[in-house]
Amino acid sequence: MKWQWCLLLTILATLPVGANPTYVIGVQNFSQYYPYSSYANRNYSGFNRELLDMFAKTQNYRFIYKPLPLKRLYHRFVDGAVDFKYPDSPKWSPEIKRKSKIFYSEPVVNYIDGVMVIDDNYGKSLNRLKYLGVVAGFTPYPYQSRISAGQIQVDESYKYDSLLMKVVSGRVDGGYANVAVAQFYLEQMGFQKGSVRFDDTLPHSKGTRHLSTIKYPEVIAEFNRFLVDNKEDIEALKARYGLE
Repeated sequence: MKWQWCLLLTILATLPVGANPTYVIGVQNFSQYYPYSSYANRNYSGFNRELLDMFAKTQNYRFIYKPLPLKRLYHRFVDGAVDFKYPDSPKWSPEIKRKSKIFYSEPVVNYIDGVMVIDDNYGKSLNRLKYLGVVAGFTPYPYQSRISAGQIQVDESYKYDSLLMKVVSGRVDGGYANVAVAQFYLEQMGFQKGSVRFDDTLPHSKGTRHLSTIKYPEVIAEFNRFLVDNKEDIEALKARYGLE
């Protein structure tokens, strides 16, 4: 795999003058992260891909998507092995990014990360939450102090459908997840609407997703203009994917 990556960089370096500028976008390699993204059979798809392709087309850029495991993605980003990271947020992994000057775009979409529970457990006390399911690679920031104190045990899953089945079966008291992603896979799995729901009475995290770079702040400025100039088309794309 390493030789393929070196070959790609060699090809990029030998592109003729005047060729469309080419950038490497570091992305998450999750197979189940719709409606945002999915990486399966070497194909990266979903809202993220469509949005970035739309931007690339307006600027005559060529984007190469480099899917990586989440923690490795952050390190490759700060090491300069990828030109951009999407999605990103100033809140995410500050311990890895603390020595880098990172440029973030204006917000692209809003997100909520929180605990999914079966309907009967909605609104119950935080003290009831003893076993918390998470997708491997994600950090349930609002619960870190309780996890460190041994009050909550973490149970990792590698896919959203596995996490949600643990919630439904009672193997965990709740599953910490991106709410839009959890709702998408609950529908795909055929669960009745409301049988598993986001418990907004428990600690949760809200924020926005951004495009980020260390090397190309001028492209971030172009992306910000793109968000304004193409607002109607972007809102239509969000609506198609059920995002805000």
